Amino acid sequence: MVAGDDKYFYLLRENCAHVKARYPEARVIVFDFGLTPGQVASLGSEWPNVEVVDWTAQVDDLSQVRETTPPEQRSKLAIAVNARRTGLAKKIRKFMLKRFPGSATSRRAEDRALWFENLLIQKIQCMKHASTLCAGEPLVFLDADAILFEPIDEVFAEGADVTVTLLDDKHNWDRDQCSVLNSGVIFFGPKTEAREAFLDAWWAETLATREWLREQTALVRFIHRQAPTLFTPNRSETVALNGIDVNVRMVPCSVYNFNDMGGREPETFPHAKIYHFADRRQEKRRFFPLLSTLKARAEKMAKEKPT
Repeated sequence: MVAGDDKYFYLLRENCAHVKARYPEARVIVFDFGLTPGQVASLGSEWPNVEVVDWTAQVDDLSQVRETTPPEQRSKLAIAVNARRTGLAKKIRKFMLKRFPGSATSRRAEDRALWFENLLIQKIQCMKHASTLCAGEPLVFLDADAILFEPIDEVFAEGADVTVTLLDDKHNWDRDQCSVLNSGVIFFGPKTEAREAFLDAWWAETLATREWLREQTALVRFIHRQAPTLFTPNRSETVALNGIDVNVRMVPCSVYNFNDMGGREPETFPHAKIYHFADRRQEKRRFFPLLSTLKARAEKMAKEKPT
């Protein structure tokens, strides 16, 4: 399953193409966060077993995220989201947010930040919905920009109920700076009850947390509270969530969710099965040349691999 809006369509399309190249019979569920009717139609016409679920109403409904975000945190979120922008408007919003927090400009910036935060946390609800649709089957969540280059059957052979990707180094546990896991790729085993207990616990933590990027931070915090010794590559532990035993496993991002592409040439990238084109690597002028380079490298390595 993947999710995204019209601005991410080219990434969604490449994602589907790569999955279908390696798993032609796989069921692919795309959660529509704002695709155009033409984009939805093109996905269905190209791949008949790609299902599109309209999730725009849930993304646009800010009631729950607004209720669970105190005013002080809304302001911090707005400042943080505004920092990702460029130009004169960014400077004006920053000035208004700091000097006139109750102004119409500040409220609009806060609503935009809440929308972005809701966009991220809705991924959890999409996983819960997909879990129901795919009851009893393995399930993989991929961010739109996380592209599958090689089969990943061995992940499920380990028997874990949930497999998450651990950053390879530089873990940061600080408040509002939490950077330990990357939630852009998650593998779920076929035990529906176990993975839904995990998702329910993650969602509850997400609503309760008061940190920046709460969706990913909440994932780290609640797993660490249940199993503080788990954060080692290829380690697994069983935790009890709402009375249900859930086996959770860590795998390295360098193999299953490589995203540390900033300031690096493709030649230095590790041999990964999933490449996650984060930040500026998503831009079309950077994405497509890099995608071609990595595809060519993967094809060459496949030919050189002993049979």
